[in-house]
Amino acid sequence: MKKTIILAFAAALLGAGACSEQGLPTYGDGHYVYFTEKSDEIVRFSFKTTPGEDTRTIRLAVETVTRTTDRTMSYRLEIDPAKTTAPSEAYDLDPNPVIQAGMFTGETYVTVHRTAVMDEKEVDIAVRIVEGGDFLPGPTTNCLRIIRVSNIISQPDWWNQDFADAFLGTYSNKKYEEFIKATGVSDLSEMDNSEITALCREFVYYLREQRDRGNEIREEDGSSMLDGININA
Repeated sequence: MKKTIILAFAAALLGAGACSEQGLPTYGDGHYVYFTEKSDEIVRFSFKTTPGEDTRTIRLAVETVTRTTDRTMSYRLEIDPAKTTAPSEAYDLDPNPVIQAGMFTGETYVTVHRTAVMDEKEVDIAVRIVEGGDFLPGPTTNCLRIIRVSNIISQPDWWNQDFADAFLGTYSNKKYEEFIKATGVSDLSEMDNSEITALCREFVYYLREQRDRGNEIREEDGSSMLDGININA
């Protein structure tokens, strides 16, 4: 993805440089920073997946299209009010976002705080890179990130049909909550197959233990949660 963005943006810069010969502004000597992921790739987080936590740090990767520098360089973030539905007390931006000397990549963060409205619905925090510090904003497709936060359990992206067929069966909110309770893990998206298998087996053992104690864990329709799991453990 980075190569595609750089090539497209570099072409735009070259075009701007050519126009400068006719007296138009040039951006060829500027420093540009942008989010690694595109603006339509939403970051989702639910406090329901981290029981007992009221604050969470969401990290966002950034990149630059510049030559290497010999000093730490700063850039500026702002909340986009038109796209933000979270109350102001629900977030704090990184107060000093920077790219370290000699680096072309970095990260910034948003600290998210649980609020009452999150118990009822998802809310959005829209973070935009704007002109300021040592950088100009890069490609418009990569200058905005939306963080969607709630305290509601919902199906994660990684629990797709392939995962259901191979491991834990059809998704349900109750099954996901029990999985988190049993394993202490809510996100499998960055794990390899062996790690996922181990956690799913741990969950199966937990369900069997509860059943053996006379506390069979059931789905909302009354069926045994064990019956809907596909992994052999």
